[in-house]
Amino acid sequence: MSLPAMAGLQTNVWLLVIFSFLCLTQAAQVVKKLPETREEVVADFENWVKRVGEKHAAFQSAAKTAGSAEELGNKLGERVIVVDQSGAGNFKTINDALKSIDVHNKSPITIKVNAGTYVERVVIPKSMQHITLQGAGRDITKITEKNVAGDTGTTYTSSTFGVSAPYFSAYDISFENSSPPPNGGVQQQAVALRTTGDFNAFYRCAFYGHQDTLYDHRGRHFFKDSLIVGTEDFIFGGGKSLYKNCELRVLPSVGGSLTAQKRLSGSDDNGYSFVNCKVTGSGPPTVYLGRAWGPYSRVVFAFTEFANIIKPEGWYNWGDPAREKTVYYAQYKCFGPGANQAGRASYARELTDAEAAPFLNINYVDGGLWGVLDG
Repeated sequence: MSLPAMAGLQTNVWLLVIFSFLCLTQAAQVVKKLPETREEVVADFENWVKRVGEKHAAFQSAAKTAGSAEELGNKLGERVIVVDQSGAGNFKTINDALKSIDVHNKSPITIKVNAGTYVERVVIPKSMQHITLQGAGRDITKITEKNVAGDTGTTYTSSTFGVSAPYFSAYDISFENSSPPPNGGVQQQAVALRTTGDFNAFYRCAFYGHQDTLYDHRGRHFFKDSLIVGTEDFIFGGGKSLYKNCELRVLPSVGGSLTAQKRLSGSDDNGYSFVNCKVTGSGPPTVYLGRAWGPYSRVVFAFTEFANIIKPEGWYNWGDPAREKTVYYAQYKCFGPGANQAGRASYARELTDAEAAPFLNINYVDGGLWGVLDG
């Protein structure tokens, strides 16, 4: 055989080896053992967020010894901006910190927000990517404003904090819309946080409001160890999100709904999955798990504890019986007095292990990509 022919054969062999490896890798992902208990779900997610956590741990360690934002940035290998109301940082407001960043930023930048209540409306523009917001603790670091849709024009623009950019993350900080509870009038929606960017993540954060607290608008998102407080549709939108170890706290009201997910067609790849969460509150069982804002609305609760505040039927069709044929509303191994399936709406379901699997795996929000991008 000639040398060129041998070289060609070797190339083909290597291509075959690579192709076989990729096939085996994909197959391994398919046959991966699925989590069946709360403990296994926790372990599955923890493996995924490990790399993100390592970065955060590095930040915390460096922050203890760094004497300035510049020194902290040198330790982390990225720019760090400190916001402090007393003037001890680089800026006194978050908006002033953002003005110092190139609007087309693509490099990792951390904005360290020291303890305090920051009364300002903030928007991270779509082109300002890879921003991390690091608070001093969600009980002592808060961003708050008082806007309702009737004042700003739309629910979208009523948000205290809006994220349009991809690769945004926030740690240890609270977002609040301090508007009072709706009085029965129109355009009373008051959003604490809107997340529209792809690959947004929130760790140990809190979101306070009443109607429409958290606008999980569009994109893939992850919420971990966070608190969401509200009354009506307080997690809503067309995002594709995983909520892990979160508390959904229902404030006293005449009724309400935890979610209003807006999936518009059967081909739309979005929906909410709540894993190992807790639904808390007091009062009679008058709260829906979800309302079908979109005709193909999709919400799953897995390994979640429900207080005795959930309406027996659990779900509402938004006044359109036709939506009962297209929505995807389900529970999986949930517990607590509000988890009883006996009186659930006929179109709701208790998932089998196989049916629940896609909602428990990190691939639901393409978590593997996040690990690569965060590495």
